[in-house]
Amino acid sequence: MPKRGKKKPRKIKFYQKNLKIPESQNKKLRQFCKTNKLTENKVFRRAMREFLVRNVHLIDHVHHEVSANQLTLFDFLNEDTANTGS
Repeated sequence: MPKRGKKKPRKIKFYQKNLKIPESQNKKLRQFCKTNKLTENKVFRRAMREFLVRNVHLIDHVHHEVSANQLTLFDFLNEDTANTGS
């Protein structure tokens, strides 16, 4: 049997965001990056990740209601109504 090749990695979407900061903050940021051996992008990503983790409870998650016409093909909890379509 021939060996299969590696799977093609999934493409990751990146989005570019523009950020304007004053010169004084830019100097502080560069100094921070230099002392901690980081790049500006890494600092922004870490700060954004930490902010989102701390405030995830504030994000409204939209839950869509299922219509009456939706089939219950994969509803294993109610096996008596699984084939009725309701």
